[in-house]
Amino acid sequence: MMAQTRIKIFSHNDLDGFGGPLLLETLHEVMFKDVEFEIENIGAGQIDAALGRWFRDPSLGQFTDVYIMDMTPDSDYTFQQLDANFANHWLVFDHHESEAAAREKYAINAVTPQNPAVTPSATSLVWDWLQTQPYFSQVSAERQAELAEVVELIRAYDTWDWQNDPQMSAGERQAADELNQLFWFYPLDHSAEFVSAVLATSWTKYRAANQLLITTLNDRRAHYLKSHLKDVLTAKIDGKTWGFVYASDYKSEIAHALLTEHPDVAAAMVISPTSLSLRSNGQVDVAKFAEDYFGGGGHADAAGARISVNMIKIGTQAVIEEVQKVIKRRQSQPAEATGSLADNLDPAVAAKMAALFGKSE
Repeated sequence: MMAQTRIKIFSHNDLDGFGGPLLLETLHEVMFKDVEFEIENIGAGQIDAALGRWFRDPSLGQFTDVYIMDMTPDSDYTFQQLDANFANHWLVFDHHESEAAAREKYAINAVTPQNPAVTPSATSLVWDWLQTQPYFSQVSAERQAELAEVVELIRAYDTWDWQNDPQMSAGERQAADELNQLFWFYPLDHSAEFVSAVLATSWTKYRAANQLLITTLNDRRAHYLKSHLKDVLTAKIDGKTWGFVYASDYKSEIAHALLTEHPDVAAAMVISPTSLSLRSNGQVDVAKFAEDYFGGGGHADAAGARISVNMIKIGTQAVIEEVQKVIKRRQSQPAEATGSLADNLDPAVAAKMAALFGKSE
């Protein structure tokens, strides 16, 4: 028999984006027995396009509700379509400051944190909302504590409180860092499986069972950061000094380390094949920068955006062109001369070298 309620969930494809929807799945048997969830994780900046396709899908009428997590539509037309198709049966669980104004227009559909003093993430917003729903009291106290710990670790890392909150313990900082490292270790196709496993067992048990892997990942990251931070470039953008580095992994960590190692730099831009990861020390609003120039978004000190060029292809093409130039130059030169180096030197160059080494007569 088909579930009485069928909910479509669109969410980001990072740890916070998987955490929110899978919290609902984890509590399915206790809180949502008559609900069927269909989860679709997508990249940053893709929510309007994804919703636009879905609104034209013949299966649309089978769904009773739609939840959007860790992202907010940019288009007023998308919001109008949400209202037209689902009336008040749609919710946005998002925390990004760059889209706050859009959510304020639809405040009744935007979930807000229970404690305004704590910077929320999408997963923590889902957790706050769950606590207001029927049947939450049927979740055992032990289970609530286990889930709350995972939620807090996801929130701490996603908001960067694991680095910036002076009240956070060293153990919490380490746990948030390790959980995020494990998430990115697994391929995207296995992300849901990983997050579900952590939620099902608790972080303490999962960590104990994967200690060797965590230690290995810590060592690997340290080596990766050290090697990539050798290639930092700096440049002025709009009157502020930015640091630039290419990296396909550990982008947040590299950006943070770049700012730490280069105190003269106001903001960091980590460039990966098709995206930018931006971090600031407070002098630059990188969320506004990302939104104004790249259609991205995020927070004032941590944001991201996609770029239309592929840096791997550009770099590969540059190498191809350089190899072609070298071959062409070599092929256009006369056959290799015989004799000593001195015999083959241009007379004027030979004279300068002799003078330099004090052997001219």
